[in-house]
Amino acid sequence: MACSACNKHRAMPTLTYYEFQPVDAHQWRCTDTLRFVPDTATLAATNELSLSLRLGQQFAYRDLWLVCEQRSDSLLRPHRDTVHFILADARGRWQTTGVVLHEALLHVRNINLDKKESPEFLVYHIMREQGIQGIFDIGLRLEPIKN
Repeated sequence: MACSACNKHRAMPTLTYYEFQPVDAHQWRCTDTLRFVPDTATLAATNELSLSLRLGQQFAYRDLWLVCEQRSDSLLRPHRDTVHFILADARGRWQTTGVVLHEALLHVRNINLDKKESPEFLVYHIMREQGIQGIFDIGLRLEPIKN
């Protein structure tokens, strides 16, 4: 027999936040910052933060350097992670999934989120070239850590 009082106290399921934002594939400038604002009410307290990207054959580099910056009211200053995607080996062979459109996913760090806050995550590239070609989308994923 089900206990209706017990159902009132069941934990709400936690979701995975996964959002992609497009960038200008002809020239993603280092000043073009992407902004992600997840709804923490539906997320677990502890999550795995990952970045992903979709790129095409015209991407001319072996790797990609990004910064993922977390801002929130509880942080005295932004938390910055430098993220290094290695996309091709020394011979230029892709180390990603896909044939024409390539995709890569990289774990950044585990993160604790306060459900009372609305953190924002800013993502931008720090490549030597001011503008890079061939990146189509950048994704940010927050996935609950399973115990």
